[in-house]
Amino acid sequence: MKKSLFFFLMLMSMQYISAAQQVNDSTDALNRLLRNLDKYQKTYPQEKVYLHMDKPYYVAGEDIWFKAYVTISQFNFLSAVSKIMYVELINNQNEIVQSRRLPVISGLAIGDFKLPDTLREGSYRIRAYTNWMRNFDEDRFFDRTFVIGNSFSNGLITSSKFTYSEEKKRKVGHAVIHLKDLNGLPVSNRIVNYEIRLDPKSSAKGKARFDEQGTLNLDFASKDKIDISQGVIVLNIDNADKPPIVKYIPIQKQQLGASIQFYPEGGVLLANIINKIGFKALNEEGKGAIVKGVIEHAGQQVTTFASDHNGIGNLSFTPEQGKTYQAIVNFENGKTVKTNLPASSTEGLTIAVNNSLKDAVWLQISASPNLVNGQSLSVMAQNNGQVFFAAKSKLNKAEIAINIPKKNIPSGVIHFSLFDEKMDLLAERVVFNLNETDVLPIEVKANKNIYTRREQVALAIKNLGINDSSRIGSFSIAVTNMDKVVDSAKTEANIFSSLLLSAEAKGYIEKPGYYFKDDNPTIRRQLDNLMLTQTADRSFWEDMKKGEFPEKSYQSEKEIRISGTVTKPNGEPVDKAKVMVISPQNISTVLDTVTGPDGRFNFDKILFYDSTNFVVQARDARGKKNVEIKLDEVPRQQVSQNKNSPDITIDANRSLGNYLDNAEKNFSELQKYGFLERSILLEEVEIKDKKKDPAKYSANLNGPGRADQVISGDEVFFNGCPTLDMCLNGRLVGVIFRNGVPYSTRSQNQPMQIILDGMYMDASALNIIPPTDVASVEVLRTIGNTAIYGSYGGGGVLIITTRRGDQPRNYSRDLYTPGITTFSPQGFYEIRAFPAPDYSVKEIKSEMKDLRSTIYWKPDVVTNDKGLADVSFYTADEPGVYQIVVEGLDTEGHLGRSITYITVK
Repeated sequence: MKKSLFFFLMLMSMQYISAAQQVNDSTDALNRLLRNLDKYQKTYPQEKVYLHMDKPYYVAGEDIWFKAYVTISQFNFLSAVSKIMYVELINNQNEIVQSRRLPVISGLAIGDFKLPDTLREGSYRIRAYTNWMRNFDEDRFFDRTFVIGNSFSNGLITSSKFTYSEEKKRKVGHAVIHLKDLNGLPVSNRIVNYEIRLDPKSSAKGKARFDEQGTLNLDFASKDKIDISQGVIVLNIDNADKPPIVKYIPIQKQQLGASIQFYPEGGVLLANIINKIGFKALNEEGKGAIVKGVIEHAGQQVTTFASDHNGIGNLSFTPEQGKTYQAIVNFENGKTVKTNLPASSTEGLTIAVNNSLKDAVWLQISASPNLVNGQSLSVMAQNNGQVFFAAKSKLNKAEIAINIPKKNIPSGVIHFSLFDEKMDLLAERVVFNLNETDVLPIEVKANKNIYTRREQVALAIKNLGINDSSRIGSFSIAVTNMDKVVDSAKTEANIFSSLLLSAEAKGYIEKPGYYFKDDNPTIRRQLDNLMLTQTADRSFWEDMKKGEFPEKSYQSEKEIRISGTVTKPNGEPVDKAKVMVISPQNISTVLDTVTGPDGRFNFDKILFYDSTNFVVQARDARGKKNVEIKLDEVPRQQVSQNKNSPDITIDANRSLGNYLDNAEKNFSELQKYGFLERSILLEEVEIKDKKKDPAKYSANLNGPGRADQVISGDEVFFNGCPTLDMCLNGRLVGVIFRNGVPYSTRSQNQPMQIILDGMYMDASALNIIPPTDVASVEVLRTIGNTAIYGSYGGGGVLIITTRRGDQPRNYSRDLYTPGITTFSPQGFYEIRAFPAPDYSVKEIKSEMKDLRSTIYWKPDVVTNDKGLADVSFYTADEPGVYQIVVEGLDTEGHLGRSITYITVK
């Protein structure tokens, strides 16, 4: 069977390890590791999410339509692990603007976001995940950054540029803002009231005027040592007798300068043998840069190199023992960067890969001469614990070549790892494999090639899967007018790049869809260069060697439920307590149950929507209300920093070009005929009361509050928790708990350092700290925050500050209402249907122009057992080329995507 665990017979000196040997030979280190990996991938199946969206960008007032594909394992079967998923719209200040809780049926879900017309322009992200996925690194979430403009901004577009300097030992920012109309002409002499919001402590206000060229210059600086490139500039631009036009301009992060990084193949640079080295060159915006360079030693040129695609490439040369090498890199903007290459080692092993062949992957193991002593080596190919190849060999010569057939390796990111006889990782090389049997061909045929306005288009969709017994598949289709929406489908994220590449690779990938737009040697080479920049996760292998698995902090959700515990005031569980759940919005919704000896109650399979509130009431067996209710509430996922930050656009409206003008015409037409309901923008109310700083007495060496996350002790979750580790479990971004000990997901084999009021404590000390005494908890995970702690910060740091006299405890009022509590959980989102016009029916207002940019959206296309499906839609009133994108998969996990074009005249 294709999708099973395969081990291959190796020729020459390779020793084959059979599945039976893995079970019986418990003394063999490789077999023990294989068993641990098998247990890991069965215990922690990896879910992935992909969202097919109807177009790449939007404007306020439009709808975002999407379909979610939730898959499991390396073979992308539709997942049955989770029945609920979450989709969030997040702004550039990392605030959740809208959130959807969606039912997942057979691994599929559909939804939408209705964008209010008051939504401010800017870069936004959509993040999608299941509760089960929260057990792993948030980098695995679906996360896409895109632009939302606002055509209701009275025709004004801003463009901005930021620079920074040092003045009087403080960092000063300089903003140059240009104001133009939709035709690109400067808007001059407009009075503006501005506010520069740097952080909660630092804000500046003033009044100025755009000059004759429509330019405004602003300077700003933080009074404290706060990063000034994290704020926003708010402009209230005079608009004659109308309300002022409000513009929000995110302050652009300080550009760190051009940079280049080098990645020796296998992770080790060995002297006296030829080495391949991958590199990634970035410009000031964090995107790939075109570079050319030379490698020198003592001023003598050794070799030259040049970037291939998006600043990524590779070079090869033979470093000599004892010599150091320098790279001199010339960027396309004229800048030159000099940097040293990693030092070469005279002792070690490395692994090189040739992935250019169609049917096989060639591995070459190279060793320094002093290690050729007959020691045992093991080679393994795996992804997330699913092993596809494992073998052992004796190191009797300096080079060993291995030929591994590709036919039984699935598509995706595959890790080829080299181990010594103790199963310590020596080297690792990541490759991308695209197995043609995993690709589902999709044929889309229109009944005509050229159409007129408001004419019906009939599409025949055919799933050309290789499985003749069943060709049932689920697909989504998006049709857009390319004269309005620029053709970016061939380079933007798609079902292949998301599920096979982005969900598995680390770090930011620029325009990932590019690597799947065509299958040719050039793109395969460029994709392999990208894989050269992936480094080994040594902590994963250390855990697998020891058989240590992370705790399941989050369970897979099968249904919405309301559950909890009824206790006496002293914490003793109440047996046979009667618990009632009532919905004030629907009096007929009354549920009741009785607790068990442990005081537990549970209401399963509850169906409700976002606007539903509940009252939970409990009485003991004698009808007394002197009991307390503690509900099981899963904390919401915190918003982490955007891993795709280079995709952020500062001037959103300016980047949309003609699309903004087209959207404005469409909205005007809809409003003219009464089909557009405008939102009401409420007047902003300024709150004078200052927000209390829970971390003001913190011993944080970076400064109080300068952390990746700050949690206040006044938050509700500190009420009723017996120990601090229980209170924090599930509340901290990127932190998991094992037996009460916190670990960062960035370093899961090293506990986090606990610092209590400046005292360094053991990682297990959380259970002795009273939660009610805590004023704040600061989480330090990223290198910028942990570097100051040296080796103590290697696994991350938790800084806990206790209360002072001016920080009294703010108790929740719910604690003083015995026997009753309110509950407002997030319910399911009520799914809307795409409003596709039917011009076969005579419209009352047929004179209204049809100026849609998304012509058609259908998320529920299902092919029958013969692989066939038919859909139809009507063209709009404007001519252009229509792009038809169909994506989806079949019941065997084969991924498919098709792009077709028709012309409307």
